[in-house]
Formats: sequence, structure tokens, C-alpha cells
Amino acid sequence: MTRFIAVLSGKGGVGKTTVAINLADALNKLGRDVVVLDGNLTSPDIGLSLGLIDVPVSLHDVMKGRKSIMNSIYLHSSGIRVIPGSINLEAIKNMNLDSLERIFKQLKGLSEIIIMDLEAGLGTETLSVLQFADEVLIVTSPEIAAVANALKAIKLADEMKVTVLGVVLNKVKGDSLELSEGNVETLLERPVLVMINEDNDVRESKLKKQTLFMNTPNSDSVNKFKKLAAYLIGEKYEESLRLPKESLFQNILNTLGLK
Repeated sequence: MTRFIAVLSGKGGVGKTTVAINLADALNKLGRDVVVLDGNLTSPDIGLSLGLIDVPVSLHDVMKGRKSIMNSIYLHSSGIRVIPGSINLEAIKNMNLDSLERIFKQLKGLSEIIIMDLEAGLGTETLSVLQFADEVLIVTSPEIAAVANALKAIKLADEMKVTVLGVVLNKVKGDSLELSEGNVETLLERPVLVMINEDNDVRESKLKKQTLFMNTPNSDSVNKFKKLAAYLIGEKYEESLRLPKESLFQNILNTLGLK
């Protein structure tokens, strides 16, 4: 049976798309069959983030009844399968949101897990896609405005009877100007499943149109996404530590017997 997991934020700018893409890759690396669907219908970012921009068939083509959902699935070099939306302005005009029911019926059984990257905010398009989710991950940064909007997103999911798995606290800088993990959990009344730092590894991977696993496979952020993925599928994950260069060099010397 296919699990439909929505990735939702109450506001933009918190890294929701980055979380969706790298969570999908982490699940893939753990042996799960995963598809990432761009459910941000007005401003789709998945294709832009992964270099799948001018595709022959997008989700918007399927929504207009021109093509089958099977024609809109693309294999990214990371190994994950992707259903991108179209960034063409004409493609998003007069979208038929009623077609989503037909599309999600076709998606059932297509993959073990489908990660749905939703529109930021809580508008009509978000509601139209969220109704097909079984579970939802809430993404927020540790700032009061973002957390306040994350609370609205949680309340919305509760009203729609979509299970809230927990919170991904993203873009953490670790300074005194941020809300702490404990503060966020108290305000949202949901567990913080993982904290992902604001770092250059994430920025570099986005620039290269790659996932973190392709760009910096031993980074701290990769460990965090592996931890999150393992939690979602009920497996235990022990974080591997990225060794400093000096330690790595010393390790090689020790292996060669040249201490």
C-alpha cells in the first residue's frame, strides 16, 4: 500500500522543498521505492531544484487530461523518481483541481512512498492536495513567525484528519536569537523529529541541482535526513560522524601501519 506523506509549512522560506527532496533520497538510500511529487501547483520548485525544468510531460499536463500520470515520472540521477510541475505561466492557468482525485487514484500502488511537496501557506491549492495525504511532516525554522504559522498548519491537518508525524526544525543557526527545540515543541505540541542546520552543504547542493547525498554524502545534514527517514519507516539509525581531515589522514596511516 502506498503511503502519501505531505511536506507542509505554514509560510515560505523555511526550506520545505529541500526537506522533501532529501528525505526522499534518504528513504531511497534505505531501500524504499520513493516518488517525489511537486504539489506546489502555482510555484513548483521540485523540477527547478533537481534540474528537471523543460520536461516533455509535467503534472500540469496530466491535470489537463493530456497525458497519463505514468508519462510524467522522471528518474533523477540521485535514484529518486520525480513528478515535476510546470513552471510555464500558461500551464498553471485554469488548473482543474478536480482532476487531482483521478490522479491520486492512479498513484496508489505506483510506489511504496510518495512524498508530496505542498505549496507554502494554507490556501486553496494546499487544501486540494493535502486532502489526499495520509500523513504530514511540518517544516519550520526556529523563528516565532514561522512557528506561529506552523501551528496553523498543524491545526489544519488535525481538522482534515491527516496524521501529523512531527516537526522538522530546519535552517537552524544555533544562536541566541532562535527559539530552542524545547520552545518549539511546547508551542506546537508536537515532537521535533530532527534539527537541520543552516549550512553551505545545503546551499551548494541546490546550486548544483543535486541532492545532499550526491554532493556531500558524509555531511551532518545527510545524517539528519537518514535519521528522519529511518524514523518514518520504523528503523533504527546510528549517526555516522564526519571525521576531520586530520583524523581521516591519521586513520589511513594507522591502517597502513605507519603511525
